[in-house]
Amino acid sequence: MRMTATIDSTGAVHLDTDGETTQENHSTVGDARRSVMATAKALAEQTNQDMQLHIEDPAGSRTFLVGADGTSRRESAAPATVQVPAESVATAERAAAPVESPEPEPVPAGAEEDQAVAPAAPAPVESLAPVAAAAEEDQAVAPVAATSTAPNPFLGGRPSTARPVAAEPAAAGSRRESLPSFVDRPEVDAPAQHGWRGALNSMGLSLAPSAAELSQRQDEAAVSAHWPGPRTIAVLNPKGGAGKTPTVICLAAVFARLSGGGVLAWDNNNSLGSLGWRTFDAGHEATVVDLLGRTEHFMTSDARVGDLSEYVHHQPADRYDVLRSDDRSGDQERHMVTGEEVDRLHAVAAKYYRAIVMDSGNTERGANWQAMIGHADQVVIPVKSVDDAAEGASRVLAALHTGDEHAQELARNAVVVVLCCEPGHQKTKAKELAEEFAPYVRAVATIPYDRALVEGRVRFSAMSPATRRAWLRAGAAVREGL
Repeated sequence: MRMTATIDSTGAVHLDTDGETTQENHSTVGDARRSVMATAKALAEQTNQDMQLHIEDPAGSRTFLVGADGTSRRESAAPATVQVPAESVATAERAAAPVESPEPEPVPAGAEEDQAVAPAAPAPVESLAPVAAAAEEDQAVAPVAATSTAPNPFLGGRPSTARPVAAEPAAAGSRRESLPSFVDRPEVDAPAQHGWRGALNSMGLSLAPSAAELSQRQDEAAVSAHWPGPRTIAVLNPKGGAGKTPTVICLAAVFARLSGGGVLAWDNNNSLGSLGWRTFDAGHEATVVDLLGRTEHFMTSDARVGDLSEYVHHQPADRYDVLRSDDRSGDQERHMVTGEEVDRLHAVAAKYYRAIVMDSGNTERGANWQAMIGHADQVVIPVKSVDDAAEGASRVLAALHTGDEHAQELARNAVVVVLCCEPGHQKTKAKELAEEFAPYVRAVATIPYDRALVEGRVRFSAMSPATRRAWLRAGAAVREGL
């Protein structure tokens, strides 16, 4: 059998297999080479026949013998000197697979297509097991070590994060000047881990990740990246039942799972807040009132972070803490938190947590609400896919726009989260609302219907993979504003 692949500079592939032709498009020339080699190996194994693979691309021409046993060997002579664009060389160097032997032949499986462009230094890569994209609990929270310049779909083409800038070249005569790093390989560019590509990679191939997997890695990288100093996210909508509490819980879980903890979900509600009902208790009944009596102590040098566990409720699976609102009812008089008390509580929270996600309650004129806005770095406005919730979101945005300069900036930088409150036809309504809010805020995220969000305690792992993926994307949009 013979396969001929012609790859242009855009990554487009014309593939001819014994006279049968197909077309493919890839994001880079390196991705195209790896895909072609993987296809040749798979076909050779399926037919139990050796295959001759000829590749022509901007780096030149070369021929490989691909065996039915999964091996491959370059048959052509050493490539002639060609003028290779710098961009192509850089792409090939990033995509190059590890080389296990200094001899040019045979070339280890999965590395031959890049060897023809630029030699790769040894860079061992861990074996990756096949996992369906966003379908496994652990995969949904695995941190990504590097970032990408791919545009964030929420931000109208603005890059979500920037790839680290290359260091200045070493001084002339330095031995390090011509040597590549043996460890500096961005995880965003690592071979596929999910889906059928990941399954084939677990058997020794090196297929590039799909567009969906790359997007997930980029969002994970954004959410897992730490920022200097604490940040406060205020979740606002004066309409009760608009989805504030699930939004607080899910954003706290996304940031805590990916960034290593240090996240507080705070129910800043002077009425009977539901954050305590919808999360797990820590074996005690402490609320914001109990912590108010100890704020001075926690601002001293004698205070310890472990002592806070007596006042907050840790969520073991989702890794964040909950500060409950006063939940006294009946004949007991509920404590109404003042603006000054919010300031004191926030000082403690900012000392011990890097991210504070605040549930605002339903009274935007309260002193506690106003104090929260003063501390906020980002506002998130949840909207269930019904008109009255959308009206509440519209009103709170209008109120911010009429406020001081800080409030106006919060409004311009706001993220709207549209939650489908029923299955089926609500998708259309959610899409309509997302389109209506998009011109007035920085980003809009849509969350599909999920029964795990509707009632009872909310656990991130209980949601469907699609819902967890949507909350990750929402978290990445929020992170852009921090």
